[in-house]
Formats: sequence, C-alpha cells, structure tokens
Amino acid sequence: MSKRRLATILSIDVTGYSKMMQLDASGLLAALNSIFHSIVKPHVAKAEGRIVKLLGDGALVEFPSAYQGLTAAAAIQKQMRAADAPYTYSMPVFLRIGIHVGDIIVEDNDIFGDGVNIAARLQAEAEPGGVLLSSTVADLAGGDLPVKLRREGTRSLKNISKPVETLSIDFSDEHAERHRAERARSLSINFCTTPDQLTLAWTSVGEGKPVVKAPNWIGHLEADWRNPGTVSLLESLSRYRRLVYFDARGNGLSDWRMENISFDLLVDDLECVFDAAGVDRAPIMALSQGGAIAAAFAARSPERVSAIIMLGSYAVGRARRNSEDDRARAEAMQAMMSASWDEDHPSLRDLIADIIIPGASKEERQLYAEEMRGMISPENLGRYRNVVDNLDVTELLPRVQAPCLILHSKGDRMQPIEQGRKMAAGIPNSRFITYDSNNHLLPQNDPCWPLAERAISTFLDAHG
Repeated sequence: MSKRRLATILSIDVTGYSKMMQLDASGLLAALNSIFHSIVKPHVAKAEGRIVKLLGDGALVEFPSAYQGLTAAAAIQKQMRAADAPYTYSMPVFLRIGIHVGDIIVEDNDIFGDGVNIAARLQAEAEPGGVLLSSTVADLAGGDLPVKLRREGTRSLKNISKPVETLSIDFSDEHAERHRAERARSLSINFCTTPDQLTLAWTSVGEGKPVVKAPNWIGHLEADWRNPGTVSLLESLSRYRRLVYFDARGNGLSDWRMENISFDLLVDDLECVFDAAGVDRAPIMALSQGGAIAAAFAARSPERVSAIIMLGSYAVGRARRNSEDDRARAEAMQAMMSASWDEDHPSLRDLIADIIIPGASKEERQLYAEEMRGMISPENLGRYRNVVDNLDVTELLPRVQAPCLILHSKGDRMQPIEQGRKMAAGIPNSRFITYDSNNHLLPQNDPCWPLAERAISTFLDAHG
C-alpha cells in the first residue's frame, strides 16, 4: 500500500560514469564501492538518512529534515574533494548531488513523486563535485546552516512545470577569504623600469625559494587576490615559496602610457622583473598566454629558468590558427573590446568572466567582470589582444630545455585543449595533464583544483 509524506531527497550521480566504465569497469566499481562504504554510507547514517536504492552510477537517499540532508551532502562532497582520495582509480571520480524537499509516494520501500523528480533534475544540473539545491531546502533548513550557500538563479528543469530557484553549497573557506583580503591590503608594491622606459608594478609574497608568475590576460596586483581564478594559486604558491608576480605593461598598476607593445617586449618585461626582484634562476608559473611568454623566455635564457608550469596555455593565438572560426572570433572580440569595454553595463566583461571561470559563483563572476573594467583601458586592451591573438611560439618550443608541467581543462572554452597538447608536443621535457573541468583557470570550488595543486607542488619540489 502506497503512502504519501514530505521528505528531503538527495540524488547522487557519478560524473562520466559510462565513459569510465568503458575504460576500466572493474576498477571503477571497486572505487565506487570504496566511496560508498567509506564516505556516503557513514555520512548518511550520521545525518539519520535512509539509502533508498543504489544505482549503477549513483544513489537515492531520504532524510527526515532539510538540515540533515544539507549537512550530509556537504560532508560527502568535502571528503570527496580532499586531495587524498579514499579509493584507488586511474582518474579522479566526481559526484554530483541534487537536493529537494517535496511530496513523495512510498511504495515497497521505494519512493516516487515530485520530490524525487526535482532532486534528480537538480543533480543533473549540478557541477561535478558540487551540490545544487532548491530554495525550499534552504528555507526549511533554517538560518543556522552548517554551510555557506550561494545563489545560482532560477532554472527551468526538464519535465518540471514550474521554474525552480536554486542555490549551491559554497565550499570556500571564510577564514581563508579574510586572510586573502588582508594579504591584498598589505602588499608591498614595487616598480621597475623596462629598457623602453615603461614602469612595471611588481610584488613578492611569501618566503623561501622563488617562483615567478608570468603575466596573463589582464590583471591587478591587489585584485588578483579577489579573482577566483587566480587567488587559490597565489595563496598556494606563496605558502612555502617567495612568489614574484607583476602587472603586464598597459594594465593594472603598471604604466598605462604604452607607446609600444609586442610579444618580444612582453618577454623582455618578464626578464626585467626577474632582474628587479633579484631572481637569478627560478621556475615560472604561467597561465593562458603567460605560457607562450614563459616558453620564449626559457628558450632565450635557459640558464634562468629551472622549470615551467602552464595552465590553460596556448602556442598559437586565435588570429594565427588554421580555423576561420577562430580568426573571426579574434577579430570580433578585439572590435567589441575596443568599443564597449568600459560600458557601465558589463555585458562583454560578464561574457568573458563566464568563459574564464564558469564554475565560480554568479557573485564571484560579477565581481570579476566589474573589476576587469579598472584593469585596463579599451585602447590598451585592443592593442594587447592584437599581440596575444597573433603570437606563435611553435618554432621555439623545441629549444625549451626546462622541464615543463602542462595542465589543461578538457572543457576550456577560452583556449581549447588542442592548444595545450600542441604546447606539450613541442616542448621536449614536458608532461601533459588534463582535468574534467570547464574552467580556463581553476577556482577553489572546482574539485579539480586540489588535484592540480598537488601536481604543481610535487613538480616544484622536484624541479624548483
């Protein structure tokens, strides 16, 4: 006999299950068994939940309250996001979780109804390693929540008649956020002069062996500590090392009166900061076009570069690629940047933020979009984009002697993964690692970030 009741439903799914089953079915099943027994089952039991059924690629769980369901979901994903996974498998395993409170029908210990359907749809919309919940869950869980939530907007879910207001669990560390804000306020800003008499702003953070960050996209020494795409990296690198980084010519706190800009001058600027910071030899951390700049500097001055780490890098700019679509995008983007960069309504900057860090929260992307406006003028940005869209370091890559770690997200929309492969194929002593992420840069809430952080740290210990 069926019964109706109100319940909190947790829907859990394994990201990329079908593909991983094709690659190593027995290994995946062993990993999922370990995850279920060491992570899912204990946290469900602690929160007084009931595992209704296990599916090949997930589970359906019922809880007596929204608070308990939210607590269990957060605990499961926090343990899954830890760098040391409690399972052995050839690639990382990510869970997606959806939570909803609604009417369910109980029949022979199975459950059905809108509560189950909406939880399943939310799970399908969740980010890998994330938790997406309806506002109903947040309202019923009360004000004294064990987690921090962020708004994700209203979503129209498949086969659900009414749109659902959604939120996600924010896994960022509030203590770390306060520390970062203090770090940004207390930076000691230094300046150096390039051979063509331009002033570059640079700083160093932390103590220990030096690591120098090449400039990427646009930046600002202080705002980079609020940028979700860079702050985790800055914090990680400066924890045990002396991190030296700077604003590229024409943007941030560097000189905006930019008479000349070329790829060679960007490489010269990196050397200028090496000299100003008193760094004779060090590894280079390079994001996006910083990878090409680092490679060019390493080919020119091999004695000064001990290693290179690249994330989201590319060897050939959009305007120089063999794709008409890429060339058209480069031309269109340059035109839009020159014409509408500093408009009050940041539609273009919002678009760029969404492409660079789609996995960051809506609030974080909006803040980044607004801060980009003050990092560079439309005129300088147009000239800067023209240089990086036309760079091509393919021929010099074989001359890079330093060992290189190249990291790239499979779903990167800013720079396709083929460009990362091209970079790795051209550099003799390189290692290429890919991540199941859509982020160009990896924010802290990306479950791939702990994996990348560990890879970077291990590589620096070996070569830095």
